[in-house]
Amino acid sequence: MTVEQLATALANHLTLTRPLVCVDLEATGLWPGVDRIVQIATAKILPDGTVSTWSSLVNPEQPIPEETTAIHGITDTMAADAPTFLRLAPAIDSILTGSDLTGYNVERFDRRLLAAEFRRAGREDPTAGARVIDAYTIFLRQEPRSLDAALRFYGIEDGMATRLPHDAGSDVEATVAVLAAQLQRYPDVPRTVEGLHDWLYPPDPTRLDADGKIIWRNGVATVAFGAQAGRSLADLASSDRGFLEWVLRKDFSDEVKAIVREALAGRLPVAANPQ
Repeated sequence: MTVEQLATALANHLTLTRPLVCVDLEATGLWPGVDRIVQIATAKILPDGTVSTWSSLVNPEQPIPEETTAIHGITDTMAADAPTFLRLAPAIDSILTGSDLTGYNVERFDRRLLAAEFRRAGREDPTAGARVIDAYTIFLRQEPRSLDAALRFYGIEDGMATRLPHDAGSDVEATVAVLAAQLQRYPDVPRTVEGLHDWLYPPDPTRLDADGKIIWRNGVATVAFGAQAGRSLADLASSDRGFLEWVLRKDFSDEVKAIVREALAGRLPVAANPQ
């Protein structure tokens, strides 16, 4: 089915009093304060069931990190000739104004990134008064991820008739049962502890510390948390030392604090293979 057909089917199940826009963005990263949109697509469903679609690549006016290109496939070359968000802003504004929003994780990602882009463009955020229907949130609400839900999903609750929820002994028994059912159900899952660990927690070459508080971004050590997320250690060490000194006083790992102390002393991390 085409997106128009799917949108029409959605309209048959949902009462609309004003347009509903499904929006999805691809970007240079995950931080609205510093990352930029590289692609936007919308499907606008009117109350009468009429559907219109629109999409465009966007020139982010900054490099696209290789790790994000690996996810969405959009390269600097592909985006170079695309219009900037500033040029596209009037068209996007006309699509979103007076509409409600839907998408997958739209409230926590797409909407915030759009708001940041409109601020940069010197325009009001047309989504400010929008109601939001997030398919991701519906999924979490309707398909809970509790241990009891896992027992039901894998069809092993009958064998747990005497289970006492939130009793440690019963929870251990249930967890072992769920893990055994998962390994039986998914033949593609690794069968060694080492292999399964690496599959669940693949090493992240962008991280300078185990918790990912400081990461490599375009070969530059960059803070990935709090209000300063997206700023480089070099920038903070030269213009906002107070933030780094605050990190040293707070409950961050010894690894993070060691990196910060070195940065304050003028010794910045150097990427082994700078991008």
